[in-house]
Amino acid sequence: DEKSKPRAIHNYLLGAKLGEGANAKVKEGIDVNTLRVVAVKIIERKHIMKLPDGLNGIKREIGIMKSMKKHPNVIELIEVIDSPEEPRIYVVMELANGCSLQDLMDLRPGKRIPVEQVKFYFRQLLLGLRHLHGKNVVHRDIKPENLMLTTEHELKISDFGVAEFLDKYNESDHVTKTSGSPAFLPPEIANGEYNFSGMAVDVWAAGVTLYLLLVGKIPFEAEGMLELFKKIRKGVCTVPDFVDAEAKDLIRQMLNMNASERISVREVLKHPWLQEQSQHNVLEKFMPIETRDIQVIKALASLYGKGGRTLPFIDDASLCTTRHVFCVLPCGVASL
Repeated sequence: DEKSKPRAIHNYLLGAKLGEGANAKVKEGIDVNTLRVVAVKIIERKHIMKLPDGLNGIKREIGIMKSMKKHPNVIELIEVIDSPEEPRIYVVMELANGCSLQDLMDLRPGKRIPVEQVKFYFRQLLLGLRHLHGKNVVHRDIKPENLMLTTEHELKISDFGVAEFLDKYNESDHVTKTSGSPAFLPPEIANGEYNFSGMAVDVWAAGVTLYLLLVGKIPFEAEGMLELFKKIRKGVCTVPDFVDAEAKDLIRQMLNMNASERISVREVLKHPWLQEQSQHNVLEKFMPIETRDIQVIKALASLYGKGGRTLPFIDDASLCTTRHVFCVLPCGVASL
C-alpha cells in the first residue's frame, strides 16, 4: 500500500527519524545519485508561520549555515529545498555517522568519558567555535546534545536554531536576545541583562560542557528554572578532587562570573591542560563509536528476531550498510 512506500524528496530517500522538536523533525536520508547518507531537517511551514519569529528564524538559521565555509568541526549545509507552494521546508545537512556526545556520555558509568578522550573532543569543539566566531557567528546553544561525533572521533557542532550573526561593522560582539538551554546559560543572562557578549556566552556553555564531561553532571542543578538561575547567579561551583589542577583552573576561567574577564576561545586553546595530550596512537585507546548503519541494523534485527527469526542478509562477519536497509526494508527503517 501507499504507506509502505519509502518517502522521496527530490533525489533523497528518507528513512529513520533521528530526532524531533515542536516544529521540525530530522530524518536520515540517502542521495539516490551519490549514495551519500545525509540528515534532512523537515520543517512544517504552517507551524512556524504561527510563531512570532518563525519564518525569519528559519531563514536566519539557514543563512548562518550558508555563510559557513566547510570546516571539519561544523556540520555542513548541503542544500535547502524550499518551494512556497510546498507545506514543508527541507534542510539537507551532513550526517555525522556516529552519535551525539550526550549519547556517548549516557553509555558510560557515571556518565564520565576518559580524560584523554575529553581533551580530544574538547579541542575540536574549540576549533569549531573559533571558526564560528571568526565568521561573526555566535552559537548560543553549546551542549553535548548538539555536538555530533563520527566513528573516526571527529566532533561537529550542530543545531544553529538560536545562533546569531554579529554586526561585522561593529567591534562589539554583544547580542540582546536570550536563548539557549537553561543549565548552560551564564550569570549575565540569569541576572536578566539584555545586552551581553555573545562569544562569552559560548565560552561559558563550553565550560559547563567541559565540567559535565569530566564530572558526569552539570555544575549548577536545581528543580526549577528560578532556583537554577539563583545558583548560577551565586556562581558556587565545586569541582571534585579527582579532576586535576589544570582542568580545574581552565573550568574556573571559563566559568568566570564576570563576562568581560572570562577567557576567550583562543585563550582556552592555549591553556596548558590542552597542550599535554600526545596525539600518537591516541585514537586506538578511545571508546569505539558504532556507526548509525550498525545501530539501525541491530535495532531491526532485534525487532525482527522477537519471534525467533533472523534477518537473512545480516551475519557477524559482514554487516550491510544503511543503503541496503533502505532498499530491503524501507518501512522498518522509517518506523524506528
